[in-house]
Amino acid sequence: MDVLSASRTHRARIYIVERIVMKKMVSLSAAVLLALTVSCSAKKKAPLRQEISPLDGKLSAFFMLCSRDAAGGAKVVEKHDIVKMLTHFLRMDGGGKKYYLLEREHISEMILAVTEGLYSDFILINKHGVVVYSRENDDIFGKNVRTGLSDSPLARCFARQDQDLHVEDVAAFPSGSGRYGIFISSRIVVENSFNGIFILQAGIDKIEGYLDGKTEIIDYEGRYRITPRREMILTEHPLFERMEQVKGGSLNAGGKHYKYHPFEFRGIRWLIVGER
Repeated sequence: MDVLSASRTHRARIYIVERIVMKKMVSLSAAVLLALTVSCSAKKKAPLRQEISPLDGKLSAFFMLCSRDAAGGAKVVEKHDIVKMLTHFLRMDGGGKKYYLLEREHISEMILAVTEGLYSDFILINKHGVVVYSRENDDIFGKNVRTGLSDSPLARCFARQDQDLHVEDVAAFPSGSGRYGIFISSRIVVENSFNGIFILQAGIDKIEGYLDGKTEIIDYEGRYRITPRREMILTEHPLFERMEQVKGGSLNAGGKHYKYHPFEFRGIRWLIVGER
């Protein structure tokens, strides 16, 4: 082979190698670009993690415990068909209340055995709206929540009888007593039929204990719900009109800085407001 032919052969080999290398580089570049695109896309689509404050965690744990206890209490009532028995006592002439009082302690023990939280009362209302059991309040026994107690948290819980679980916001009960509580109700179903509701009445002291001296809780209508200043409960917060319920935020007023954010659980819609 002469020098010219050898030179041409050498150049041809170099050209082929360069083409191969170029193809590999293009393929590699495309793969890298695709990987970067997928990575960036994944990063864009990844939901932002919302920081949960220690207070929010405590409130969630409180309501989850109440929910479990309400469900547990309802199951005991369903298992022993307690509403039917108590409704029968209520209808008995004369001696019904005597039997009710005898059974009440036993019923309370059964419910206490399946609940962990500390509650100020357990209440049972039958499907007609009549209170057939209260662990602590004899005055409401036999009353119909739709008539005699129509403006009470019990009536509002009964109105949500289509819900497996309902949480009624802070209210005074009995009315005007200054005894504020949160009411957690659960449906009672026996043989696929609505039998009534079971209500846990939880005092607000536990939640008050979660708050520092500069934090208060209001609802989405601006009314105080949890505050050390009990006289302010259900009155309107003076800065509410400047707050955004869903988003949360901060504001300045009277030389003070406030931060607030929403907290929601079932029927609860709160803004947690803190002076910082």
